[in-house]
Amino acid sequence: MFRLTDPQLSLMESRFLVSPEKRARLERSWAESFRTHVLPLIDEEAFRSCFSEDNGRPNKSIRVLVGLHLLKEADDLTDAQILDGIEFNIQWQHALGVRPDDAHVCEKTLHNFRHKFMEDGRAQAVFEQVTEALMKADGLSAVRQRLDSTHVISNIRLLTRLGLFTETVTNFLRELRRQAPEKLTRLDDGYTKRYLDREGYFADAKREQAPRRILVAAQDLYALVRAFEGDEVVREWPSYALLARLLADQCDVVGEPGAEMPVRVKEPAEIAPTSLQSPHDPDATYGHKGKGYEVQLIETCVEDNPYQVITGVEVTGAHSSDQHAIVPMVEQLAERGLAPDVLLADTGYGSGENIVECAEMGVALLGPVQDPAAPARPDHWEEPVDAVANETATTVPTAHVPADVPAAHASSHATHQACQDAAEAPATSEEAAPALGLDAFVFNDTFDQVLRCPQGHAPTSRDVTDMAYYATFPGHSCASCPLADTCPTRRRKGTEDRVLRWRDTKAATATRQRTQQEPAFKQAYRLRSGIESTNAEIKGRHGAGDLRVRREPRVRLALHLKAAALNVKRALQHHTEALRAASAAAQTAELAYG
Repeated sequence: MFRLTDPQLSLMESRFLVSPEKRARLERSWAESFRTHVLPLIDEEAFRSCFSEDNGRPNKSIRVLVGLHLLKEADDLTDAQILDGIEFNIQWQHALGVRPDDAHVCEKTLHNFRHKFMEDGRAQAVFEQVTEALMKADGLSAVRQRLDSTHVISNIRLLTRLGLFTETVTNFLRELRRQAPEKLTRLDDGYTKRYLDREGYFADAKREQAPRRILVAAQDLYALVRAFEGDEVVREWPSYALLARLLADQCDVVGEPGAEMPVRVKEPAEIAPTSLQSPHDPDATYGHKGKGYEVQLIETCVEDNPYQVITGVEVTGAHSSDQHAIVPMVEQLAERGLAPDVLLADTGYGSGENIVECAEMGVALLGPVQDPAAPARPDHWEEPVDAVANETATTVPTAHVPADVPAAHASSHATHQACQDAAEAPATSEEAAPALGLDAFVFNDTFDQVLRCPQGHAPTSRDVTDMAYYATFPGHSCASCPLADTCPTRRRKGTEDRVLRWRDTKAATATRQRTQQEPAFKQAYRLRSGIESTNAEIKGRHGAGDLRVRREPRVRLALHLKAAALNVKRALQHHTEALRAASAAAQTAELAYG
């Protein structure tokens, strides 16, 4: 039966059972801040659907269980440690608002509650609800945020390729021995000797032995898949499904059953990043950072905030590109009313496409794009991202910007002014004027309209097709323009007018390639590096770097709880410092006027 936590205080709470001195110390500790500033923010209604309304035994306090998980992830504790903590730690009892005689949680209750956490996205909902409540209570602003990804590994052993073959086959044979031993006895004794009698030894090979053993393991894998593909019972086992998946991932069938070499082991470059990486975590994938998962984190970085909080968490495969992660993260924040005005991200997220898409959602993406002179290095498992403009961007010195020019167009105005200065300077026969690029023009925030040309003239008309945008400039202005020979506009047929053709993503890339070299950009961008310490914090203190769980749903649950715990920990530090400062001030006043 669903029951809300009783708000009535008890005289049997821990703080009333200790001396006044200890009580005073307890009420200056983090436990008091947790009890007064965090526990009331937990919304128990998110779990109402998990319990019956009118029958059965009443549920354990949802606030206590959620609070227990926050304390667990705050210090990366085990279940045994948190169960001991609520039983015997007076600070935990005070923080969770429980009496010493009622300070007990069954281990099964803890495990069952975690299953409810994983259902219907409740872990994400609790993270979002607690974070937003903290932001509202402490007046945190989200107008400026920063984004980065970090690599995490579930609780799996990093296997070699031979080790992957051996472990997957061993798991299947182990289940076959347990569930259907008579079927195992019908197999060749070689399987039992290689994979069961001395488990793991077959993968323990020297470098020069590994290729030959991989061929043997591949043939064993193929033979087992074929031997049981008609067995309706075995075919339903997860371990058999992993056998078949590994065969498809790692091998090509090149011969008929009974042939000397019925399979060919694929070359490493032929294997997809979504291939099986461990039979113990089939959801893990492979990327340039290794096996496991990528975690996208967004956090506030407003200097006036008393502390910063993580506002968004998303778990993706290790093979996923950061280029494809930024727009979903911004959309997630926008749905919650937390979309920033400015979002800082590194080069992995920077592209013309992302700059334009974020701008269309009202978010200014502040991040460098790839240097056009650098060779493209797409991963072999990713489609190339069209993030670099074909046009060559020209770096222009920063010029004086008048006060009446909008900040969003200040850098483009500087380019325009520099172009005017260049036009007035005498040209030498030895040095030809460089060709202008799209970055010499002033565009609007979404780069689908030209506001001014390098000489400050506005277009007389605009047009758009499925392929490009067009802006027409008056011929009488262009006829006497000193930049006509280097301007990327082209004369309109039959008139003296000139037309600029561009794509919004190319204009965004070209403009960013120039502005990212300017001191103003570098000064605004310096706040981005702070999220690197957040990555280290969540992977170090909060244990994301050494997860105790496997499979994506549990990894997602762990990361949402760890992010919520990190936010709660920062809030507790802020409020505990305020409590101690107030207590010290009161003691000083008492001594002064005592």
